[in-house]
Amino acid sequence: MKQLGGEGMTTVSRALTASNGIARDPLIAALLGVPVKKGFGDAREGDVVVGWGKKENTHGAKRFAEKSGLPYWHLEDGFFAYLSHPAIDDRRMAMVLDHKGIYYDATHESDLEDLLNRDDWVTPELIARAEDAMERIRRWRLSKYNRSPLEVPAALRATLDAIPRPKVLVVDQTFGDMSLSLGLAGDDCFDAMLHAALDDNPDAEVLLKVHPDVLVGKKRGHFIAHSLPDRVTMIADAVAPQALLAEVGHVYVATSQMGFEALIAGKPVTCFGLPFYAGWGLTDDKITTERRTAKRTVAELFAAACILYSRYIDPFTHDAVELEDVLDFLIAEKQIERPEGARALTVGFSPWRRQFAHEFFGPGIGKVRHIAAGQVKDFAFNDDDVVIAWGRKHDDVLGHVPAHIPVWRMEDGFLRSVGLGSDYRRPASLVLDRRGIYYDGTAESDLEHFLMTHGFHARELKRGRSLIETLLASRVSKYNVGVQGALDFKARAGGRTVVLVPGQVESDASIRYGSPKIKSNAALLEAVRADMPDAYIVFKPHPDVASGNREGAVPQDVLDRAADEVVTDADIIDCIDAAQEIHTMTSLTGFEALLRGRRVVTYGLPFYAGWGLTADRMAAEGQSLPRRGRVLPIEALVYGLLCVYARYVRWPERRSYSAEALVADIAAEARAARQAVEGTLQKALKPLRKLGNILETLFR
Repeated sequence: MKQLGGEGMTTVSRALTASNGIARDPLIAALLGVPVKKGFGDAREGDVVVGWGKKENTHGAKRFAEKSGLPYWHLEDGFFAYLSHPAIDDRRMAMVLDHKGIYYDATHESDLEDLLNRDDWVTPELIARAEDAMERIRRWRLSKYNRSPLEVPAALRATLDAIPRPKVLVVDQTFGDMSLSLGLAGDDCFDAMLHAALDDNPDAEVLLKVHPDVLVGKKRGHFIAHSLPDRVTMIADAVAPQALLAEVGHVYVATSQMGFEALIAGKPVTCFGLPFYAGWGLTDDKITTERRTAKRTVAELFAAACILYSRYIDPFTHDAVELEDVLDFLIAEKQIERPEGARALTVGFSPWRRQFAHEFFGPGIGKVRHIAAGQVKDFAFNDDDVVIAWGRKHDDVLGHVPAHIPVWRMEDGFLRSVGLGSDYRRPASLVLDRRGIYYDGTAESDLEHFLMTHGFHARELKRGRSLIETLLASRVSKYNVGVQGALDFKARAGGRTVVLVPGQVESDASIRYGSPKIKSNAALLEAVRADMPDAYIVFKPHPDVASGNREGAVPQDVLDRAADEVVTDADIIDCIDAAQEIHTMTSLTGFEALLRGRRVVTYGLPFYAGWGLTADRMAAEGQSLPRRGRVLPIEALVYGLLCVYARYVRWPERRSYSAEALVADIAAEARAARQAVEGTLQKALKPLRKLGNILETLFR
């Protein structure tokens, strides 16, 4: 790794530490770009000693580095560091590395302070990146911790709306926070800060914000609720900082990062300590230092701290990335509603699904209880419950759920796993939908609403394009079964148009709710033959039907009449590649064909129809979707579907991850599976495969 230091470029091969936490965290090694080893016994040239911030347990490591003539680096979390809160998900995405000090220590110079005191790094391109990133942070209300929902919680909204006066914000911090003493702000400054806010704003309500670590029970703050003066409202709700900042006209802090976020929000900030963002002409400072001599804009401050000073990593793949990539992950999670409730009640989930479904609910859910469909009518619901049902399976009983209880529907995702659900292979992707469900063309879904209303950012379309390219290169589909090999339909077609007709499970809800006219594979084949009498039609039964697990077989006389060829064991991607058109009711194969630039004709109302990407027979017959009609590029559809709508869990770790990481894992597993077992041996091992999948779900 190359170290950027004041003395030039230095090559570092290994980091040594006295900290178990640093040594055991693979993300820190990835962020540093070198292996991390605990202990100093075999220290050698090319090593660097690292420690966390200015903690007391770093003193011995610093002394060893000085004695041995090795560099010492201070490490600390970055400013936009976590997918949620580290108490819930400890994977950090951002870290700072400082050779001279650390950004929150105002008693000593730091790399960040030195950077802000000079001008050689400021470029129009960098400032443009900073401005764009800050706009996205404001819009999607991002922060260091990202546990809070996008909108102000309903109870807090009611409290704020009931306050008739203007509002200012005072930000508490955790008791004994090192940034206070090193930021020249003692614990006694908080009373002075509160009274200054009251005196400076005699006609305003003072909102007193409790630190997130206090909310999750990790630490304590500086204020006691029952001893607060009049005109003070304590905010103990989990609320995104940018959402709360939008409610106030002025912000008072000691050294909290929320002061930095207030600058991003365009709010005036008064500092009672000396945080890293003070002293640059941007804040009203009660404490000053002669070391900070430059005047900076907010964009320059942000660019220095969050783009140049910080380093970032993809928490799912451990690849080094830029700030914008981390924002991409955080924003995608904010762009669609997620379940929030103290308890989730799953209705009618099979015993198998109960083993894994809760892992997809997300951090907004507390406890999970499984109830039978027959229990719903007489069940004693709590006000903070949410109900989660599997698809449209139990609609007949969901009418008994009280109107104020949110009902969500869950279904399989689009990048599922290697293997079939009917073989009890637990999925790596599921979806949750508050409005409806993606395959139901009769009602709006969260996916449809997002695609109709979202203003796509250039970064989002870029991510969609990148994901398409990854899918094409890796040849990943939903089930990833079948024997790979080039197919030559065109040679047998003799110049006729090759049309692939993918079969579906006829009892599938996507046909029941998404294909109002044609509801069987046989009817689809005959409709395609009627539409394309001269085409070379290839029929591929659905893998679950071909395996004997589901219904949907086509009578032989229909096959003889409507199909020129039937393929069963071939990989679906090979079939798409060998075809010129794909005709389908609602099959996901139509979506996979769009990724590959094939013409897709729909005979139902799948989620990918109605966006200007497909030829829709239902529209031609006057049964179009009036709710749709927006023309979207394929990149927008892919981004909305795979990056925003779908949820992903990595097994056996049971932790969330991204579409990109899942694609890479499925591709690797599919290659290994094909090498291990092929052809007739797969059928012979089917019972063992099912048993293995069940045991994996239960015990890993």
